[in-house]
Amino acid sequence: MGLSAAERQRQYRARRNADPERRAAYLQKHREKWHDDKKRGKVKNVKDLSEREKRKKQAYWRRAQRRSRERKKVTECLLTPPQSPEAHPQPRSSRQRIAAKKKVERESELYRELQTLKEKLKQQKRKTDKFRKKCERLQQDSESRRSKSRHLSRRIPVSTEVHKTLQLCKKCASTKHKHPRRVIAALVSGRILKKYKFKKRIQETLAISRKQQSHREISILSNKLKYRSLCFTLHNKVLSFLTRDENSCLAAGKSQTITRGKIKKQKRFLNDTMRNLHRRFLLESFDCKISYSLFCRMQPFWAVQPSIADRQTCLCKVHENLCFLVEKLHSLRLIRGTDLEKMAESICCDSNSKGCMYNECPDCKDRDFPVVSEGDLQAVVFFTQWTTETVLREKNKEAKKEKVSVKITAKKRTEATLQNLLELFQRQLTNFKRHLFNIQRQFTYYRELKRGMTDRECLIHVDFSENYTCKHSSKIQAEHVEPNQQQATLHAGVLHVGGVEEHVCFATISPSKEKGPAAIWSHLSPILDLVKTSCPNVTVVHFFSDGRCTQYSQKGNFYLFCTKLQQCGFQSGTWNFFEASHGKGAPDVVAGLLKRTADRIVSHGKDIRSAERFFNALVEAQTSVKLFYISENKINEATKSIPDRLPVVPSTMSIHQVVTVTSGQISYRDVSCLCSMRPTLQCQCYNSQNLHFQHSGSSAHTGGQQSESICNSLAKLSHRRPVVLSEI
Repeated sequence: MGLSAAERQRQYRARRNADPERRAAYLQKHREKWHDDKKRGKVKNVKDLSEREKRKKQAYWRRAQRRSRERKKVTECLLTPPQSPEAHPQPRSSRQRIAAKKKVERESELYRELQTLKEKLKQQKRKTDKFRKKCERLQQDSESRRSKSRHLSRRIPVSTEVHKTLQLCKKCASTKHKHPRRVIAALVSGRILKKYKFKKRIQETLAISRKQQSHREISILSNKLKYRSLCFTLHNKVLSFLTRDENSCLAAGKSQTITRGKIKKQKRFLNDTMRNLHRRFLLESFDCKISYSLFCRMQPFWAVQPSIADRQTCLCKVHENLCFLVEKLHSLRLIRGTDLEKMAESICCDSNSKGCMYNECPDCKDRDFPVVSEGDLQAVVFFTQWTTETVLREKNKEAKKEKVSVKITAKKRTEATLQNLLELFQRQLTNFKRHLFNIQRQFTYYRELKRGMTDRECLIHVDFSENYTCKHSSKIQAEHVEPNQQQATLHAGVLHVGGVEEHVCFATISPSKEKGPAAIWSHLSPILDLVKTSCPNVTVVHFFSDGRCTQYSQKGNFYLFCTKLQQCGFQSGTWNFFEASHGKGAPDVVAGLLKRTADRIVSHGKDIRSAERFFNALVEAQTSVKLFYISENKINEATKSIPDRLPVVPSTMSIHQVVTVTSGQISYRDVSCLCSMRPTLQCQCYNSQNLHFQHSGSSAHTGGQQSESICNSLAKLSHRRPVVLSEI
């Protein structure tokens, strides 16, 4: 009979441990895996664990210690020699046997007597309860409140309202609970009752004592109401803070939802630990004193910490690469902290100044982050980075093998000296300052714009979702081939109108896969018509989107923005771009809702074979999202309307706001300016430049001076201003 799998594994481990080189390689492999798991977040230090995880870890340690003690006891018992067997006990005499028998009989007799007395006590208690209840019924008046009120007014004709008042007074007098009586006492206390000498009458009628009518009872009640109101206000502030886009990002997946108490919400992934978010909340809301434990208890259930499965896509390359370097330097004990925002703020004069964060300030542009200089700078270290490379791949074209260049992004383990690693860290941290400033300024502008819009303004947040692959409820294997699968383009968004609390979710569906400027304005056309029809007073439109250069942030979209907007009946508008890889928001939630609805329809046996069927199925489902269908011919016709030659917009990738007031003319700047929230929409902040589109291909550029004083003051005020619940 052969060995079992466990025995073979045991023999393999024995051979491996006997060889020192094999055992060292095995331990090194496990150490590398442990460090890799620690980088990914699977393994955490005790100081990085939450309070709940710490309690769970301590419980695990206690159980392990208990098992260890039990194993030691078993080992000691096995090692201790057995004791010599005792001599057999002597047999009992006849007198001892008789005494033991009498003892058993006496115990049995006492047990039977105890049971008899218990039964008698139970019967006597039943009789006592019966007579007590009968006595209470005899003492209680058999008349009801209605009968008593009628008896009091039998000689005087009174109205029905008087009868009801008498019944209410009797009910208040018979109330035995403490809290309702306090409420009644607070309502019937005051100077008016004392002025007209009505306090004694209230005490007699409602059975309220003088102590209950005192100001102490009223102050206790008012303090409780005040405390409840304060908790509700504080909870709203924490909720709006954690659901802001700079503190958490919305999940884009259609299956990334969470349900608590029959309430279904799209997940929001926190961008930092709760400890750092609590510190940031106290800095912003300096008038709110809240502990860390209460802050964690007020965390909404749909705002969760990201896991590896949740955050494996849509990450920011700038953040991730710098995080890899910081973790490596921290493991080498060359730097102390790992908070990227604190590091960026430590090497600049003012984190709210564009000149400092863009490395243009003469005082801090050459400042480096302090690093421990001890160590061999020529030592070789290994670290991980996301890199984009151009590779040559073979392509079979007309039976001839040709090589084409393709850009790929991969996560690679890089080798460099410690000095090169430090230089790369300082360079990436300097670039990260600009990236961080753009993120904070764009989200601040978005939040302040939603809060301060008038009834003549509206905000439209749009984004293209991942194409929906049409499905059949049942299909054959050959249908899995890619040419057989049809897709539907989904352009989702949210509309906010100034002065209106409720927002409108919308989505446009098209069979065309085109996502260029012509397709964008074909998808926006029915939305602008909806705004003009439902809100005719709106004259200014503010667009928000991500900054993809193939879709929104390009000269074709800029040209259509400054021409189509006036043709639709609007006077002016702005187009604002979020920082790269930080534009996830409400449109992704709308698209996820529609995709989940379509999948549910398919699972119930209905086929969605095309984009038109996809649109009709969602309309029949009667969702709260306003839906529009865009035909492919309409997008093809719109593509022909764009001129062939358009002037190049300089530094397109660094533009975050485009403003148009006159048809065919735009002004653009590095970041969105809070001054542009004024009705004129014009200011010269943040390197503002003007451009006039001409069909001949020429363009006129005019520059603007950087005046950041107003913007910085507004930014600081908006940074300290508390956020209300309506901003979610």
